[in-house]
Formats: sequence, structure tokens, C-alpha cells
Amino acid sequence: MPVPVPTSIMTSCSQGLDDIEDIVKQDDLTPADRMNNRKHVKRRVIGSKSGKQIEDVHADSIIPGTQTIYIKTWGCTHNNSDSEYMAGQLGAYGYNVTTTDSLKADLWLLNSCTVKNPAEDGFKNEIKKASDLGKYVVVAGCVPQGQPKGEFIKGLSVIGVQQIDRVVEVVEETLK
Repeated sequence: MPVPVPTSIMTSCSQGLDDIEDIVKQDDLTPADRMNNRKHVKRRVIGSKSGKQIEDVHADSIIPGTQTIYIKTWGCTHNNSDSEYMAGQLGAYGYNVTTTDSLKADLWLLNSCTVKNPAEDGFKNEIKKASDLGKYVVVAGCVPQGQPKGEFIKGLSVIGVQQIDRVVEVVEETLK
């Protein structure tokens, strides 16, 4: 049996607010287009034919795909789905993904929603907490996309709602 929707929700939804995903430019690159742009990149084998020892890797160098990523999500079911997708992409690339152990994580991926003010406030508090702990931070979702010049995201890596397929690329660049 269908559950009746309160009229207050129906009137707020029918006020003509556009979905943020519909606002994004139609000419945004698709994942296939992004990969086609990388066709000119060639792999280079490092080493020598003479059998000489290759220089030791610096101890402070970062090997992509070996770090732990903490993911926290606020808001709607669409955001939960986006976070699951990004976690899958990161996991497939070799990153360890956690939703519980934030202190051991190398990078925090915070996915936000503008639906409710408490969610946005919690999002901003987590950014500050991560910053205080010296963690790398990537913010995603409609809050950073809707407020691109917000003081709270200055200097942070941002993934818009249409660019979640680029999460591995953004995480790699942030960790460098």
C-alpha cells in the first residue's frame, strides 16, 4: 500500500528546483572520452640491459594504490550509491577502503549532500578534523559543487557529482 507524501514535501519539491546533475554542462567528457585523450601516453620500461642495479626508491616516495582511504557519506541514497561506486573504483585499483578507521587512513574522501543543514555542518566539521590530523582530503558531492568558492574547501581536491568516475585520478594527485 503506497505511503502518502506530506504536502509540505510535495510543495518544496515542486518549486522548480533543478537537480544539480542536470545543471552540469552537457559537453562534459565521458569516461571513454577521457581514456581516449590518454592514447598518446606510452609506457616506458625502467631498467638497464647491462644488468646494473637500479637506484633504490626513495623512502618517502608514494606508490599509488597502496594507501588506505577513509570514506564518509552524508545525505541522500544517491550519495550513498556514489560513495559505493567510488569505493569500488578505489578498491579495484588496489587502495584499502574503510568506513570505520579514519585515524589509520592516509586520505579522507568526504561525500556530502545539501539536502539537510546538519549534514552540511557535519561535513564541514569533518574537513576541519581531517585537517587538524594532517590527513589528505578529497571532497565530493553537491556541497562542494554547489559552493565552489566556499572558504571551507579552499586548497582541497574536489570531485563534482558528474566526475565520480575520476576518483582514482583525483586521489592519486592528492596523495602526491
